[in-house]
Amino acid sequence: MAIIQSILVISCVHADAIPVVINTQIQFQEMDGFGASDCWSFQKIGEWSESQKNHVADLLFSTEVGIGLSQWRFNIGAGINTQTINHPWRTVETFETGSGEYDWTRQEEERWFLDAAKDRGVNQFIAFVNSPPGRMTRNGLTNCTNGVGSTNLKNGWENQFARYLKDILVQFRDEWNLEFDYISPVNEPQWEWNNGSNQEGNRASNEDIHSITEALYDSLQTAGLNTEISLVESGDLRSWYQYNNGMANEYGEAYGNYLSQLINHPDISNKISPHIGGHSYWSDRINTELVQDREALMAELQLFLDDDWRYWVTEYTILDGPNGYGGNGRDLTMQTAIDVARVIHHDLTILNASSWQWWTAVSPEDYKDGLIYTNYMSNPWDHSAIESKLLWTFGNYSRFIRPGYHRIELTGADNRFGLMGSAFVSENEEILVVVFINASTISREISLDFIASDKPQTLRGYLTSDNTGDDLRDLGLIPVDSTFTIPSLSALTLTGVLGETVPQFEGYDPDKYQLYPNYPNPFKSQTNLCFNMPVSGPAEISIYSILGEEIYTVSWQNMSEGIKQYSWNGLSNRRKRLSSGVYLYTLEAGDEIHTRKMVYIQ
Repeated sequence: MAIIQSILVISCVHADAIPVVINTQIQFQEMDGFGASDCWSFQKIGEWSESQKNHVADLLFSTEVGIGLSQWRFNIGAGINTQTINHPWRTVETFETGSGEYDWTRQEEERWFLDAAKDRGVNQFIAFVNSPPGRMTRNGLTNCTNGVGSTNLKNGWENQFARYLKDILVQFRDEWNLEFDYISPVNEPQWEWNNGSNQEGNRASNEDIHSITEALYDSLQTAGLNTEISLVESGDLRSWYQYNNGMANEYGEAYGNYLSQLINHPDISNKISPHIGGHSYWSDRINTELVQDREALMAELQLFLDDDWRYWVTEYTILDGPNGYGGNGRDLTMQTAIDVARVIHHDLTILNASSWQWWTAVSPEDYKDGLIYTNYMSNPWDHSAIESKLLWTFGNYSRFIRPGYHRIELTGADNRFGLMGSAFVSENEEILVVVFINASTISREISLDFIASDKPQTLRGYLTSDNTGDDLRDLGLIPVDSTFTIPSLSALTLTGVLGETVPQFEGYDPDKYQLYPNYPNPFKSQTNLCFNMPVSGPAEISIYSILGEEIYTVSWQNMSEGIKQYSWNGLSNRRKRLSSGVYLYTLEAGDEIHTRKMVYIQ
């Protein structure tokens, strides 16, 4: 370790550092992933050039240059409606042209991003519906109006609606080589969605949802689809265990109390996916809702989690906010990023959420609702993709906490006004991920201690802050016994290998280009490739099969001098998982090429 410490700016543990304790043996929920949806922008930005679309896709889906989302939500449009929706981005074309008839050239723009997500390694896809197509609704529109009753779906049309969804899912599976993992047939069904909403939407009573679910399940089974039904996209937390009396009084049927009335209903509980999917809206006021509402829901949810159900946050954006100021005003700074990260932290640590999904990935609005923003709506010539600090702060979670990871116990950082921390370990208990959010206006120093596991020797830090360039900025290797400084209004992710043995870099010469043995070796999910740069300049790491086939390459235009580490996860440049075997890795820098061998075990 002497050589590593000589080239890193570190500090001894300060007496006033906040002690944070991690216990890998106390495990909580298994993570299913982090995601976002294509509403409402992708039907528009899908018209951009290939290079511009690829840039957006890289930002969202790449684990190398983006935030590495592992789930993606696709909106099945209900048909263009200009009668009651005057916002051109919030009405979406439908595949259906008539009863059992479809135009499969539609939604081409959104489908491009489905393929782009798949190509970049995303393997969980959710199709969701905001409204049935206008042909199937009582008012012929894709949002509700006064007088249509408990739902806008025509009486007795549950089977037609189910067939419509089934036909679309079959088309994706058989013709477009993408089988959706989940289908969500209703969205925030406890709200009225009358035409004042200015977007697609459909209310549905508990009985309406029951009938839709029964019909959809039978239709999916008949088609041999593996797609599972996701319910119920509740628009708030309290509706999981409380009735919406206002809606009941208006329409004469029950709305809400979904855990009891739907999830636990004996006729449908075995016909839906064993996750409970809902939204975190109207639960983010920092003093009155953030903790209290989640603790109240958890008291009702615990029995389901004990019975192997999972809780999913399937939608959130700022509508109210921590102080009730609402979501108006586009904000690219860390303030909104911290406000959202605070919600993520409490959903993960109080509600044991296994999935956390943002609402709209790209927004054209002057509102706090986008990971990426565009001015394309106001200026069609401006094909802008404007990155927010929220994008990268979300990436402090999504890029590193992968499906199959488990949340583990972390104590010492659970202050919603200051420092918040959560820790995760990979399925094989090899990779550790710790995410800290500093919501205060002063920096915080922490020290780490480990219980019941061999701690990593080094951690790699990734920082997001308001400083230019701090967009998951790689901080390099840091000895685990250091004091970690977390700047004000920032997000810091630390990753490491539990029980790793750090090489001593035998034969180290600060004046030579050198490539060191990878560690661990052999490896399963990730290995570290270390090399020395005597001077700054271009550098390239490449990985080859034993037959010399190039598999993976990463390059830097101006790598700084010193010992460097690059972590590789066993995937090719095309995001394909490699087979077990011996591989070569090379360093090309300063007109020199150095080569070593490593062993990958599936």
